[in-house]
Amino acid sequence: MGVRLTTGLLLPEISIDLSIPTSELAFGFGVQNLLWGAISPIAGMMAERYGTAKVLLSGAIVFIAGMFWAALTESSWGFFMANAVLIGIGVGATTFPIVLGAVGRRFPAHKRTFALGITSAGGSFGQFAYAMLLGQTDAFLDWSQVFILFGSSLLLIVFACWFMRDRKETYVADDLEPSNDSSEPRPLFNWQAVAEAFQNRSYQLLNVGFFVCGFHIALLTVHMSGVVSYCGLPPEMASNSLAVIGLANVVGVIVAGWAGDRWHKPWLLLLIYWLRACLLMALVFIPMNSQLFYTFSVIMGVLWLSTVPLTSGAVAQLFGTKNLASLFGFVMFSHQIGAFFGSWWGGLIFDEFGSYHWALLLSAGLGVLAAAVHLPISPKKLQGYASAN
Repeated sequence: MGVRLTTGLLLPEISIDLSIPTSELAFGFGVQNLLWGAISPIAGMMAERYGTAKVLLSGAIVFIAGMFWAALTESSWGFFMANAVLIGIGVGATTFPIVLGAVGRRFPAHKRTFALGITSAGGSFGQFAYAMLLGQTDAFLDWSQVFILFGSSLLLIVFACWFMRDRKETYVADDLEPSNDSSEPRPLFNWQAVAEAFQNRSYQLLNVGFFVCGFHIALLTVHMSGVVSYCGLPPEMASNSLAVIGLANVVGVIVAGWAGDRWHKPWLLLLIYWLRACLLMALVFIPMNSQLFYTFSVIMGVLWLSTVPLTSGAVAQLFGTKNLASLFGFVMFSHQIGAFFGSWWGGLIFDEFGSYHWALLLSAGLGVLAAAVHLPISPKKLQGYASAN
């Protein structure tokens, strides 16, 4: 997650070096997000069938190949194939649905959301560490050398998979889940569980909310350099602010996980999206200086990926954890469709108006929508479907 969430900071430099317009690069990052989402449910199903380590290893190899190809290519088409296609596939097989599905299966319901929050904090700390590293190396490394450096660091995933190779994954069933004979082979694609999930209104609304989350994250990660410029601040604020967001979210996701085990998750999500909308409106209507922008970054950081343990925890509360990797994978797909539009439309709006003013307003409006769609998911509905199944 650290690699994925910081490479967007290099967009202006890549645009100049490869002579690619901002909107075309933003479209490529959007396709990357879209493929990430499309791969997530498939990778989740494969992880449930063949084990987490094998899927993570395969995804890491593809991810590394994409980083190196992107760094070495000199053509816009080559960069698109590497950055949009290979990295998109690699991220989809190495991030949240795969990891959270494995973690969720190991914890009982009353501890699960907190565990998911701690795990999500790994991605947030990665964002902080890589953004800080980028800020320190950007002065003497060009964008392609940064891609090689970051791509090499992905070997850490390979080493982690090596240590996981002989570990049998344990499964802690909820009280509502029927026992399952572990000797029976699992089908690769449990489409019945997926179909039943999409018939549930609460699951549909969680997908809508996570679409907006993806829009927010992509707009700010891919276009952070442009947003900083829009606010009239120096360029170095971009990597610093993204690092602050990542560090603040280490606390945010853990607190969200802790809160999700105690209070109704959808209404916590309502609060998060409403506060995000307010923060984005502040960027538009309040003149920014460095102190205010860092304050924005801290508060946005607390909210940044705090939706992940709450949304995945709500999915687990609805359907149990047996198919959590695949069912949350489909929610992640919705997230990445939003990320596609956040990345692409951010570039289109900038090229059209020369400013991120309307992109930020659109993002704030979507935040209000996301807050509203979580209101109908009452505790009775969340518990009622699980009890009936």
